Amino acid sequence: MAYNLIFEIVRGNIHFPESYGVRDQSRASIQTVKALLPVAKQKMKSYIEANTVAWIPSNIYFEFWIRRIQELSFLQTRVAKNRPSNACNLTLLIMYLIKCTVTNPREHSFTHFVLRDLNFQPSSQHFGIFFLPTLHRKTLAVDQMEPDDDSVLQYLTNTRGKCKQCPKDFSEDPRRTAEYPLGTHPSWEDIIDILNTNPTLIVNTRPNLMFWESEQGQIHHLVIHLLSKCTHNYTCTVNQTFLKHQENYPKPVNWQDILNFWTVLQIQDVFHAPAFKPHKAHWTGLPHGPRQLSFGDRFNAFFPPLETHFSTSSLWHLLKTTGYLKDYHHFLNTKSDHEILSLQDGLKAAFELFECLPDKCSAINSQPWKYHSEKGGPTFIINAKTYKICGVGHHKKTQKQPRPRAVATHTHIEALLIADQLQVPFDHAFKQIKGYNQQAHKQDRRTTRSRNKRKPPQLNHQQSRTSNLSEIGPEVEQVPQQDLSSSRENTGREHVEDEEESEEDSDQFSIESEDLEDD
Repeated sequence: MAYNLIFEIVRGNIHFPESYGVRDQSRASIQTVKALLPVAKQKMKSYIEANTVAWIPSNIYFEFWIRRIQELSFLQTRVAKNRPSNACNLTLLIMYLIKCTVTNPREHSFTHFVLRDLNFQPSSQHFGIFFLPTLHRKTLAVDQMEPDDDSVLQYLTNTRGKCKQCPKDFSEDPRRTAEYPLGTHPSWEDIIDILNTNPTLIVNTRPNLMFWESEQGQIHHLVIHLLSKCTHNYTCTVNQTFLKHQENYPKPVNWQDILNFWTVLQIQDVFHAPAFKPHKAHWTGLPHGPRQLSFGDRFNAFFPPLETHFSTSSLWHLLKTTGYLKDYHHFLNTKSDHEILSLQDGLKAAFELFECLPDKCSAINSQPWKYHSEKGGPTFIINAKTYKICGVGHHKKTQKQPRPRAVATHTHIEALLIADQLQVPFDHAFKQIKGYNQQAHKQDRRTTRSRNKRKPPQLNHQQSRTSNLSEIGPEVEQVPQQDLSSSRENTGREHVEDEEESEEDSDQFSIESEDLEDD
């Protein structure tokens, strides 16, 4: 704003060569700009001192724009209710004006056509705000705005972004076979349930897997050495109460020993009451929410980088000083970048083949083990690539089975008590009590109906008064004419007597006042 004001002040003094005809820009050398700065500063000061700037309080300014947004929203509500012939184009204009209040919105093709027809740009530049004087208040028609066509109607009423149900996979087969124990596309709830009860049913153990493609080299032997030492050291960090054989910690020697240890069957043989969780990754049709890291990307949680700092009280500090992390970090310190990348690629490929791993958080300093409260043992996560499925199916709504009542019914309890008291059979007492309850229920229904029977509405004070007058009216008409005339004469006589008494009183008062004045 300050630049525009300075430009308007000094542009009349020096002629600038125009750079672009469509833009309000000019070219000038550095010397010219330096010469203009003192002039611009002086003219700017005099311009402000002349009180040519209209200063508006912030409360008035913001209240104006709030009122404008409210009026535009009310107008859009009327458009939605009345649905004029230009409803879509008018909606595009209203939405654009609301966005213009706080930002410079992007113009879509249809919005651009509407603004061009209404001469939006020159009008908004001249007044600083856009007005729509040709809008008819009743019909909501605009003179320069064309009726909606099929293209703009389709643009505004399309179903993009709406939540749709995923189409059913044609390869889905609900039959349970040896290859697919839960079908080809079981639901996510079925997978969780089977992993909690019988994980070996759905997990496909793949033997003789190799993480290297070519012949074994020095890097491959180093990967196997680090993984075997990691398996032994990592198992040493678990509580001894969770191990079935507390003295025999696993000591794998080769790659097959490492691969066999991280299987569901071996975990069940080594640990007490292990809990297995599903791996939310790899498959299509997974429920909404963030996906989990693949097993290959999880190696960073077990092999943290060299610059990671651990507290002295952490278990990871012990592994870094005397465990497998010492060898890993020594390799990172002494080897080249190419060898380090080759080692990390080998570790990532090896982790991708593991059947299960401890359910450790991706944070490096997190605890190495998690306790499952229901199972009472450590928690493991099973690799999604080992599931005997082709994908995850739709969510199946389960009907809740009604739970039986722990307390017997009142009729049953009362029949038992009466049968014991009167020494009668239970069936006889039950029938008698049931019949009595039915009769009482019918009587209650009758009393309820009579209680809820509609009564005539009560009359208010004015209606009761008019009704009383209507009842008294015929009696008044039956009064004889003579009685009415006599009553009128009596009232006239009483009125004359009252006037005479009032005149005598006034004369007496005047006489008394004259006597008081003489005294």
